[in-house]
Amino acid sequence: MLIIEHLKKRFGQQVVLDDINVEVHKGEILCIIGQSGGGKSVILRHIIGLILPDGGRITFNGEEICSPTTKPQELIRTRHHFGMLFQQSALFDSKTVGENICFPLRERTTLSEHEIYATMVDALEKVGLQEAFQHKMPSELSGGMKSRVGLARALVMKPAVMLYDEPTSALDPIMTDKINDLILSLRDKLSMTSIVVTHDMASAYKIADQIAMLYEGKVIFYGTPAEIRASRNPYIQQFIRGQRKLHYAVEDENTYLKQFNVTEIRQKLMSDRRLGITHAAAPATLDADTGLPLREPFYAACVDELKNAAAGGYTVALVLCRIGSLDGLKLTLGDDFCKKIIAEVGRRFLTTIRGNDLAARFDSDTIALMLTKVDGETIVRGVDRMRSESCEQPFTSPAGQDLSLIISCGVAISGKHGATAEVLIENATSALDRASAHDGGKTVSA
Repeated sequence: MLIIEHLKKRFGQQVVLDDINVEVHKGEILCIIGQSGGGKSVILRHIIGLILPDGGRITFNGEEICSPTTKPQELIRTRHHFGMLFQQSALFDSKTVGENICFPLRERTTLSEHEIYATMVDALEKVGLQEAFQHKMPSELSGGMKSRVGLARALVMKPAVMLYDEPTSALDPIMTDKINDLILSLRDKLSMTSIVVTHDMASAYKIADQIAMLYEGKVIFYGTPAEIRASRNPYIQQFIRGQRKLHYAVEDENTYLKQFNVTEIRQKLMSDRRLGITHAAAPATLDADTGLPLREPFYAACVDELKNAAAGGYTVALVLCRIGSLDGLKLTLGDDFCKKIIAEVGRRFLTTIRGNDLAARFDSDTIALMLTKVDGETIVRGVDRMRSESCEQPFTSPAGQDLSLIISCGVAISGKHGATAEVLIENATSALDRASAHDGGKTVSA
């Protein structure tokens, strides 16, 4: 659908884009990640024709829309295919929400005022806002609400492709998750193609079908969320783990620490005060196979976090993730191989959660997650996405065969009025048992 071929751009002596090649298919969500100043937003500006490249081209549905020789009048026609949500939403401060949304309709269409109003109301509904919201001023809105209004303004022109420039920057975790769900909802309901520039790896893991990573003007990775987590490139691992406070200092491939080294994970977890882990106590409180906390220190951390949640008025979720048929695998493939399986499953979940969350070895075949400040309405969908992604990559048996895992998840949420750790564990266990009854694995909420 949208193909970027050999795109090049420099500003003065600085090379920003150096032979960029990316392809986005209809209905797909592509996330572009990379360090600040790496050229991510510059790609978006090329797509909508705000700037022209020094070399290469961009085609849309087989038609060239951007190249060094593209004429200004052609750029205007091109922009009709695309909608864009800018950083900080870029709303007109002097106009109401309704006036902001109606602005492009009045400027670029011949619709009647009645038609414009109906289109505006429909766009508000698509982003989860009521009709009465049109009378508010941008100064009255939170960051997340401004993002929704900015998105509604883009949607009224019925774009084939939506471009998002850091849509969740400066938003709290709950609102970030709502914006991510909104992007997914637009893809599911409207078959909308999306390109999202982001620094937030949790968002990228949740919404992306494909991820492209830029470094020094080049695409150094292009693939699925599961593939980027499995990458052995030291810079990629440094970048994606930095989002989880698991930032490794590396020099080159030869000095790169083995991914999810148990000793390293132990050392990182010792800095989490919630666990009460010291170097002397580490052998008794951390699992030898995975490097994750054992059940007792995890339980203590849950108790403390629930107290903080009750005082702070936020919600905590406890997730139990069970690996199916692990006992059977032990009989056929041996205990050592099964230890590697559960260590890898623990790694996959740990690299998906945020820095304030926690993973632990709950029992022989179960990983536990404590997720803080979550949205009770969307957390089950988020966990199920994590579960399905953790199953995407097969394991290779000692005989060289690919093995697909079945993972089931039970979710218990503290709720507005709080809950004890015992109640959460009991509810999550009950939900897990129901989820495990499904042959292919499932996520169930208590």
